[in-house]
Amino acid sequence: MKPEVLDSVVSDLLSITPLIRRNIQRKLVRTAFAGIEEHITLPHLEIMLTLKEEATRHIAEIGERLQIPKPQMTHLIDRLQSLELVSRQTDAGDRRIINIALTGKGRRIIEELDGVIKSSIKEKLAGLTEAELKEMSVSLRRLGEILSKL
Repeated sequence: MKPEVLDSVVSDLLSITPLIRRNIQRKLVRTAFAGIEEHITLPHLEIMLTLKEEATRHIAEIGERLQIPKPQMTHLIDRLQSLELVSRQTDAGDRRIINIALTGKGRRIIEELDGVIKSSIKEKLAGLTEAELKEMSVSLRRLGEILSKL
């Protein structure tokens, strides 16, 4: 493999990732937050979405997946627990381990936000042409396939 190609891919990855985060997560997700009473942030939402997908997880596992340092994770989980959106549960196999799970209230909020977020994204994407949308869809699928090999 030519070093120039590798350098170009690294540069593209480093520039595209912040664009995706800024345009999808920050701009569109903020719209969804306006409709809920609880004052949660994007990292709170990411934690809750992880728990929706994976049911119960240890704080360190969630932090590792989301690349959030453990001290910050503890603070974020404390806030979610104070809002009764997550609960701490003792691990059945090892009582020293504390796992985190969504509460019923947390699940309801995630379901509400899910619809609002998807609507916000669709609204934003509606400004693109059909050709641009098809190209984006193909490119995102291909990117997912390639990144899953890493």
